[in-house]
Order: sequence, then C-alpha cells, then structure tokens
Amino acid sequence: MIDASIGALPGLIPAVLVIVVLLGVPTALLAKARGQSVSLALLFAVALAGVLTVTLMPGGGGSGQAGICDVGLPDGAFLASESARLNVLLFVPMSCFAVLLFRRPVMTLAGILALTGGIEWVQSWTDMGRACSYDDIKANSLGGILGVVLGIAVLWVHKRRPPFSRKDVVWGAGAGALGALLFTASFAIAVKPMHGEEETQRLRARAADMLEQDAWIERTVAELYGKEARVTQSSSEKLKDGHWRLTVETSRGTVAALWPDRKLERLTPKRGEGGTGSLSVAERRAAGERFAEKWFPGEVVGAKVTATALHGKQGPFVLTYRRYVKGVMMPMRLDVSVSSTGRVTSMAARSAPDPKLPEATVTKAAAKKQAERGAGNSVANPVKLLAQRVDHAWRPVWMVALAPGPQQRAESTVFIDAVTGEPVTPEPVAADDAQTGDPGWRP
Repeated sequence: MIDASIGALPGLIPAVLVIVVLLGVPTALLAKARGQSVSLALLFAVALAGVLTVTLMPGGGGSGQAGICDVGLPDGAFLASESARLNVLLFVPMSCFAVLLFRRPVMTLAGILALTGGIEWVQSWTDMGRACSYDDIKANSLGGILGVVLGIAVLWVHKRRPPFSRKDVVWGAGAGALGALLFTASFAIAVKPMHGEEETQRLRARAADMLEQDAWIERTVAELYGKEARVTQSSSEKLKDGHWRLTVETSRGTVAALWPDRKLERLTPKRGEGGTGSLSVAERRAAGERFAEKWFPGEVVGAKVTATALHGKQGPFVLTYRRYVKGVMMPMRLDVSVSSTGRVTSMAARSAPDPKLPEATVTKAAAKKQAERGAGNSVANPVKLLAQRVDHAWRPVWMVALAPGPQQRAESTVFIDAVTGEPVTPEPVAADDAQTGDPGWRP
C-alpha cells in the first residue's frame, strides 16, 4: 500500500494539502462549536487526511482484477516487510488523536477497524492501481490498536482514572461486532482470496537458495577437480522428498550432490583422469580413507570397510563402506575408487540414517529353505541380511540369489522378510534405486 503511494510521490503532497483543507476546516469549526480542542481536531484531520491520501490515492500497482485480495503471509510474518511496518506507523497518530478528541476509545477502535476494512474493500473493487491485501488489514489494525492504547494511556495519566464509560463500551462493542460481521460477510461473498505475496516470498526464497546452491557446488567442484575444471553443463532435479539433486558436468568429470543436504552422491571423472602412478596399496587406501572422512564424516563412523584391489597393482583400489546393526546391513552405502596416483576416480554414496527395525528371527537356513519353495530345481544362496522398506515400513530382509544349480551363476533374486519368513518386494530406498531397479545396491 505505502509502496504505491511513495511511487506516486509528486502528487502525494498536494493531495494531502487539499484533503487537509477539506477535512480540517469543518472539523475545526465543529470542534469549536462543541467546545472541544480545535488543535486536537486539526491534528486528527491532518492524520486522517494522510491515511486517506496514502491508502486511496491512485497508484501504479494493483492486480488489474476486481474483487481480488491477497491473503498475504501467515501469522505475524507480514511485519518482516518494511511496507507493513510503515502501515502500522501510519495509523498510530490518527487513532491516538481520535481517542483524545472524542474520549470514546472503544467506539474509536471500532471505527478504525471499520475504516481499515473499508479501505481494502475499496482497493479490491476499484481500478485505481491499488492492491487489496490482508497483510495491510492486519498492519493497519495493529497501528489502530496501538494508537488507541496510546490515547488511553494519555487520558489515564491526565485524568487519573480509566477513560471508559458504560455507553462507550456498549455502543463501541456493538458497532465493532456489527462491523466485523458485515465486513467478514462482504469479503467472503464478494472478494476472492489469492496467494500472491506468499508466492512472491517463496520465489524469493527459492532464488536465494539457488544462489547458495551455485556457490556451494562451485566450491565443491573446485575442491574435487581443481580450480581449472570448467563447468560445461548443470541441472537440478526435485526429488520426492522435496530435496534436490544437483548434477554438474565439467571438463574433468561429473559431480552429483543432494541439496540442502550438501552431500555428494556420485563422482565420475572422465576417462584418463586417474592417471598412472606407483602408489602402494596402503597409500591408496589412506587416500581413499581421507576422502571418505572429509566428505562423509558421519557415514564412516561405525562402518565396516572392505578394501579390494582390482586388476593388479595398476588397477583401481576400491573402498566399500557398509554399516551393520545386529547383523543387519543398514541403508547407508559408500563406494570409493582410488587410482594408482592416489586420485579418487569414482564415488557413489547413499547417505541415510539407520532405521529402527524389529528383531530378525528368521535364520539364514530358514530363508534359504523358504526361497527354494516353488523355485523348481533352483538352489538358493542367502547373500545378505538388509534393512529394506516394505509397505512403507523398515524391515530386516534376507536377499537370496537363485541359481539353476550349485556353483552356477544366479539368475534371479528374491527377498524374504526376516521376521515373518514371507517373500516380500522391497521398495526403492532412493530415487536412483528406482531408476536402476536395484532396491539395495550391491551388498
């Protein structure tokens, strides 16, 4: 409201002066005739003129639609806006002077609240470039209440007694109730609510979050690939849980991370980035552990580490982190591959907290027997006891491989609930699992 008036500042002051004259002269004459303070009457007229000018002077804003009023921000969030705080201050003097002039604080408050609702109703239904907002109603009402309280305090100090009368309380309360009923009904029937301000705040917050995303991913890429790495493409994907997957392709490889978790999810350098070197297995393991402890400090705590050298001394060295609770593999996964130069050539991670599980009662032998039922001549080989989501709940589940015979390659996999012993179908733990069809990664 005030923003639009400030934008029309060249015409604001003349308009105020004209309205001051139109209101001030009859108000002063009426006050003199009734034996009231002329100075107070003039001050009230000036304050009222300011309110009417600022709130009803045509501006360049508005939604361009009649019968629309912005719902605004929830609860007291509107006070974060400078415009709302100015609205509060705008109504304080007028309300205070009205109480001092009329000596009827309850009736004055009812009138101020009615004026506030009336102003926004007019803004909603007139094409004068002003926008109706429930935030303005809240801010103006708050200013009116503060002004009335200030006026009551002045009268109380001056007269040494509460400035209330039975007539004022009865008539003021009745007028306030009637006004509230009329305006509530008129807004409910004739004014359509919209969520423009809330959407604006959401977009601003999203824009700020995107800037923070960009800054963080740039720093991360520089740390992983060096400052000379050039970003060639980037994208973001909103996940089902409301978080984001950030994917950045650079001249030296690809980085995928989760936001706002600030967790790496995948690291894939381009071919040849690993280089050739002569580091020992122990040195490569130390390099991989330093990487894991730096980027995944919470995940490596309590995790079992398996180290595997692939393709001899010059091949990649893989560190596999898995965490077990009572023999059950938790959802957390972390695989780090280190080249012979000590550079991390690939990484895949799933950062997930350890779920609470019921006690597993089905043994490995019982799971094998259950899996072989109805599997013909297939031989079952229970691989791991995993934490899996089944029907939206975490369960301990045996992952069992089925092969045509002993010592033969597995052709299928079944899952047996380690509590009930029944076959189950685990749900994907993460979005990537849903894409690959692998509910639990490799064990």
